[in-house]
Amino acid sequence: MNQPRIRILVGVIALGLATTAFASPASVALSQAVKKGAHIFNTDSFGGHEPSFHGRHTTCSSCHIDGGRVMGRLPNGKRIPSLVNAAAIFPRYSPKLHKVITLETQIRHCVANGLMGHPPAYGSQTMADLVSYLGSLAHGQRVMIGGKPR
Repeated sequence: MNQPRIRILVGVIALGLATTAFASPASVALSQAVKKGAHIFNTDSFGGHEPSFHGRHTTCSSCHIDGGRVMGRLPNGKRIPSLVNAAAIFPRYSPKLHKVITLETQIRHCVANGLMGHPPAYGSQTMADLVSYLGSLAHGQRVMIGGKPR
């Protein structure tokens, strides 16, 4: 009686192993970059020593709640947009800087000014991982370069 359930379970496990075994190197590398980016987003203070309003060192997730998937809040209480479409709206014009900026420029600005940390270098693996993570949040979003954050 339990034999059909065991066969189904074994089949599911075998399918999972086969799918993993045949995953392309590119998809594995991208998946790993997204995971690393999520980890960095949630745990790295980038050398900043400012305690967050939660009592821990400040990380991206201190303000960008639920990994950036929902509207966030700054320590002063000001609400900030989610990051669900961040990768789809850059490059965009920054009225504060009076120039067009990229997603990487925005990340560096947030780390330097929000976290009081040392921003990841352009072209670094850390930057690539963070951009990959933010890109994963924008999956399915319409590309609207210069559009508004949501």
